[in-house]
Amino acid sequence: MPRVFSVNNFDGGLDVRKTVLTAPGGTLRQLENAFVNSGGEIEKRMAFATVATFDMTTVPPPYVFGQAGAIHVFGVGTAPVVTNINCPVPIISHALVGGPEQINELIDCEAFDGKFYVSGVGASGTTYNWYDGALVKEVDGSYSHGTFARAYKSKMYRIDGKYLRFSGVNNPAVNDPSSTANPGAGFINMSINDPDGENLQAMEVYYNDMAVAARLLTQIWSLDPDPSNDTISQMLRIGTIAPKSMIQFGTGDVLFLSDSGVRSLKAMNINLAAAVSYVGSAIDPLLIAAILANPTAAGEARAVIQPIQGRYWLHLNGTIYVLSYYPAANITAWCTFIPDPGYSDLLEMIIAYQYVFTFDARGNLKLYGGADGKTYDSCTVTIITPHMHASGPTENKRISAVDVMCQGAWSIEIGMLPNNTNAYELVANVQDNTFGIQNIPFAGYGTHIGLRLINQAAGPALLAAVHLNLQEGFTKGGPS
Repeated sequence: MPRVFSVNNFDGGLDVRKTVLTAPGGTLRQLENAFVNSGGEIEKRMAFATVATFDMTTVPPPYVFGQAGAIHVFGVGTAPVVTNINCPVPIISHALVGGPEQINELIDCEAFDGKFYVSGVGASGTTYNWYDGALVKEVDGSYSHGTFARAYKSKMYRIDGKYLRFSGVNNPAVNDPSSTANPGAGFINMSINDPDGENLQAMEVYYNDMAVAARLLTQIWSLDPDPSNDTISQMLRIGTIAPKSMIQFGTGDVLFLSDSGVRSLKAMNINLAAAVSYVGSAIDPLLIAAILANPTAAGEARAVIQPIQGRYWLHLNGTIYVLSYYPAANITAWCTFIPDPGYSDLLEMIIAYQYVFTFDARGNLKLYGGADGKTYDSCTVTIITPHMHASGPTENKRISAVDVMCQGAWSIEIGMLPNNTNAYELVANVQDNTFGIQNIPFAGYGTHIGLRLINQAAGPALLAAVHLNLQEGFTKGGPS
């Protein structure tokens, strides 16, 4: 008896935990260069358009940071040179004073009261810190060290190996615990609480506390301007491998990249005790494979929160993994963006106002959506569903016709060979929805149905539903 089988639920997004023949409805095997929007439909991403070019021949190369409504770029000795500017926000160049040795790389930046706290690495591997362009020193006149800084409760906190160091109140350059003008400086040896805390990576504000993460451990601390009030409340046996992946998400949660994939800290009870939530489990196999294939690139992963839609973006070795999370609509959907096919040299992702920028090792500053916020390119959008059995895994079906609810130009392919799930047959190339024209005929036959849809045209595109007219056949082993 004929019936219509509709594929119109994409709420689960990219999910590769199960096999292609057993994955649940609403999930996808591939969702590249498109995302699930708040209505549960698939929408093509916008373009990454170049809005400025930086001179990358300097040592160290420029470090780019977004703060409020501007892009700030830092160099050592001289201010970086920027050309070909077509950017909707100001680009401001800063020169840091030279260090005691050649500075090979700037690795971190944090804003504090309109000024900037910058971390860098010298030729010997020693780290240095600058505040307001000047090198920061300790009480004994030695140079301050640290790899990651975070402003919190009127002080600057920085990670230095096993130590969490902090400045005096209101002045990140003051490290004298006896200062009366700027009291509160000091440090905490995180390794005395647990040996896995010896090599700290990152920290992020978690509700009223600070989550301080090593690779295999996260300590939850209540930090106060008066260090005598600092207390540890919890230790979690998981941490981060990528300092720049740790970021606040939603209303208090913290996401980060661990050895097992993207994880989050969530308030699980009235006492706000932290627990680990597996928000990224749908793409664990992809991330674990990428981490094992290139551990160095994994340690350099970056994350931002897209301001307008609130999506979590994680860049790892040339791919941006994007989480669309709309709890009111029951949507938790991952996808992937390939911002620059053929290159994996993205260095930073930057937020300024409502804009998302990327910065690569070739000196290109690119703006997602372009200067007008609605620029598209002809990137390849690929959507692949599981091979679905349409409520009858052992029943053969025949597809007689196909209809599509879409916008833009799409190629529609169908695969019906459960023993060769990579084989697809082109059904049609369509432009916008097909409801106002005759059905698209197709003569497929098999127990499972897989869809592959591709868009390569310039401009926006959307996929809402695919409807298949089925003629049911017989159950294997006997007549229907």
